[in-house]
Amino acid sequence: MRHYWARNESGKIISYRPITAEFSTEEGLTMISFRYIFGATILACAAATAHAQVLAIATNPQGTLYYSVGAAIASVMQQKAGLTARVQATSGTSAYVPLLNRGEVEFGPMNGIDVLNAYDGVVNFKDRKNPDLRLVGVLFPLPVAMAVPNDSPAKSIKDLKGMRMPSQFTAQTTVQFIQDALLASAGLSIADMKPFPVTNYIKGMQALGEGKVESAMFGVGTGASQEVNVALSSRGGLRYLPVSDTPEALAAMRKVFAGAYTKVFDPAPGSPGVLVPTRIMLYSVFLVTNKHVSADVAYKTTKAIYENKPMLEAASATLKSFDPSVMVEENAVPYHPGAERFFKEIGAWPPKKR
Repeated sequence: MRHYWARNESGKIISYRPITAEFSTEEGLTMISFRYIFGATILACAAATAHAQVLAIATNPQGTLYYSVGAAIASVMQQKAGLTARVQATSGTSAYVPLLNRGEVEFGPMNGIDVLNAYDGVVNFKDRKNPDLRLVGVLFPLPVAMAVPNDSPAKSIKDLKGMRMPSQFTAQTTVQFIQDALLASAGLSIADMKPFPVTNYIKGMQALGEGKVESAMFGVGTGASQEVNVALSSRGGLRYLPVSDTPEALAAMRKVFAGAYTKVFDPAPGSPGVLVPTRIMLYSVFLVTNKHVSADVAYKTTKAIYENKPMLEAASATLKSFDPSVMVEENAVPYHPGAERFFKEIGAWPPKKR
């Protein structure tokens, strides 16, 4: 009895069977060859599909700012970089940082404080170092300011001394550092205030609208700020207090939060509380990856984001503030080599302070 066998590319036998009468003719042998070739083709296609990498962008839950930004980036990666990407919603940054560090997801947005704390394993990531995190670049800034009702006697942050203010932020420990940086710009700390514990900064903003505190830190232009502005309409709405523009104030602010910087905001319909040109503190949100992502993928992703601002802002209103010219911001967390290569090509390296 004759036998038929087939070998793979390395010469290993992958199929062995006797040739019965049914397959003893030339036609039968041709049929066997066809079946082998057809089966091998299917296996090759399956292998290729398995190796077509799907890149995950971890974000906060659906409906959040980070989710909309992640979806916009995924779209640009697919349409402009030829990469397959999808959003993977999680409960929040603290949930997806370990996944990002281990390479179980490839990208995720993180603010400048969180990514540094996570990398070093301090504060809200105490004893949980994430040394494999790498930066791609800045996506957008987050503007924050101390707010008071418009009829408040406080005209500057220094005037807040002794007032009741949200504190602790037990579900968002990073927020306390942001507020501390604002207070430090005026030589103050939470110890100079009457603390009012809250779980997060949204609760803190709402507490101002409810009259439970006299001042609170707000995200400028957020939906919550607009709601509180309406709640305080009988008191003239919100009013943001300016950050001092002196070198001493900036140094004190950056001693608490190294990545903080300031910018003057003009009154605008979407920014209640900015009643006159007001200097406000900002900090950056980065797209973060890890060292397990290939240099080619990081390079293509960085290039696609840099070159496609119109597409990004059309997909997410948050990214209207994306500025490609300031994507490379100094941070103690290292940049991914693939991102670094792109920035060197366009003459944007090394990173600079804001």
